[in-house]
Amino acid sequence: MKKIKSITIACTLIIITLLINTITFAQTQMHIISDNEIIKKDEEINIKVQIKDTPIAACTLEIYFDSSKFEYIKGPENSNYSNNRIIYTWVSSTGKNEQGIETENFKFKVLQEENTNIAVFGEFYNEQGEKLEIDNSNIELKTKQAPNNINQISDNIEQTRSE
Repeated sequence: MKKIKSITIACTLIIITLLINTITFAQTQMHIISDNEIIKKDEEINIKVQIKDTPIAACTLEIYFDSSKFEYIKGPENSNYSNNRIIYTWVSSTGKNEQGIETENFKFKVLQEENTNIAVFGEFYNEQGEKLEIDNSNIELKTKQAPNNINQISDNIEQTRSE
């Protein structure tokens, strides 16, 4: 009887430990880095995406922005612009997990001087082909004069993504 209780307690502790580790991995975030967070009409800005904390072997990113505020100029060779979104794919050259992944620059031209944001959604995989949970990210780019309409922009991005 004591052995059954000991085994039950050990199994419970193992399950709790696994759940805590899963929750920790789900909190990993990607970061969007801009060379300028204050935007002005007709200037060019560069952004890149960074995943620091989780080793990954492959990913696909979807980058959304308001095309009335930005014109997409160019991005890395392994990216494509279609239907108001940029799709970027990356695979480790060795097939092994790598940590500290950072994309090359995505270049935009500012069309309107209004507060806006750029959102990134992604799918991430490790070298065993298992899907990893990494939080989506967005960056708010501001002007000195414009009112804050970021909620409307976020709603528009979600609507476009669901179509």
